[in-house]
Amino acid sequence: MRFLARLWGWIPSSLPLLGGLAALGLLGWELRRDQIVLTPISVPNRLVEAGMTPEVVARRLMDDITAVQARVRGEPMRRAGAELSGSQPDFSVPFTGLSLSAVVSVLRDLMGMPETRVGGEITAEGDGLRLRLRVSGAGVIFDEAGEGADALLRRAAPLVWRSVSPVLYAWWLTDNAVSEAEVQATLTAMLEEGDPRADVTRSLRLLLARSLGRAGRIQESLAMNEALLRDDPRYGPAVYGRALRLRELGRLEEAEAAIREGQRLMPHAVFRVGMAMVMRDRGQFEAALAEITPVLASSMADGFAAAEAVMILVELGRYGEALPIARRAVAADPKGAAANTALGLVLLRLGRTPEALPPLERAITEAPDMPDARLVRIEALVALGNLEQARTELAQHAAAFEAAPRLRRPLAALRARLNPP
Repeated sequence: MRFLARLWGWIPSSLPLLGGLAALGLLGWELRRDQIVLTPISVPNRLVEAGMTPEVVARRLMDDITAVQARVRGEPMRRAGAELSGSQPDFSVPFTGLSLSAVVSVLRDLMGMPETRVGGEITAEGDGLRLRLRVSGAGVIFDEAGEGADALLRRAAPLVWRSVSPVLYAWWLTDNAVSEAEVQATLTAMLEEGDPRADVTRSLRLLLARSLGRAGRIQESLAMNEALLRDDPRYGPAVYGRALRLRELGRLEEAEAAIREGQRLMPHAVFRVGMAMVMRDRGQFEAALAEITPVLASSMADGFAAAEAVMILVELGRYGEALPIARRAVAADPKGAAANTALGLVLLRLGRTPEALPPLERAITEAPDMPDARLVRIEALVALGNLEQARTELAQHAAAFEAAPRLRRPLAALRARLNPP
């Protein structure tokens, strides 16, 4: 009891010290972040009269920038290394009356750590508007015309992240670009810009390897993942990327070993999807379904995982159960070749062949070098009675089909249908 009494008596006198330590901790946290500060964006009078003052426009841009950050999946957002000033609560430093952001701003100037400032103007251009946006250190990052201020702000917001945090922008791009071709072109351009930060370059190379794999450019993707691993053999995401490409090449033993190594390096990541793919290729369909089912029920599920679950359910003949999962896969990953192939295959198995063709065409457009969707499309042509076209396309792409070990069984079945004894 005496100890508790002494402790209670000590607390009031220690409050200034505790407050100072807390303030120092907050200052250190704020200095560590790359602060983004929005300045008022000048606007024409007609927008001011409608309530769109410079301050309101800046706040709306801030909301759009924050929304881009919130949509990013993949690497945790803390890896992006940037926060929008104003999106976090401000505090007063004890005994000074100064706000934390004001003190941080002064310290940044003294220490040569300038804030990233975003500003610009909206001008009238005929019946429309033009938004010009600048980022300190990068100059003009957006200069486009449009009919509405809100639409222009939404288009500009991702480019703020491209200047401030290329990693966050790159992850956003992989989910939101119109096509894998756009992803690859943009990431290649960013790599050619030569960011001096090694972690940024590594993330861009990883995402480019991922996009190449999604587009069916397996050897290129494998080479890029292996180059990443030469730089850092313990880089778990590249270990997994390499495993997926090995599986697509039919090197199942190596793929399984790489998946287990990746799980060891990243014990909290989900590598079960890759293992389920290996099991499916071996014909272990029930085991593959058991492997992937927990993933579908978790927050880690994405379009790729859902597409693999569909392919397993199709092998088991559970088409009705597979259809809603296939639609979920396409909703989560609209440009994903795996998701669109899975949906097309389920619809074909259900006898809804005309509906199967659009997702299969989308898959072929996104991944022209990946043979899976082409083979299913030829099967759809057979179902529609277009036998000559089916034989022509089968002969045209025979080399690609034969080079994919996972397609040997469906390829043999299709050939038997087209050339009965």
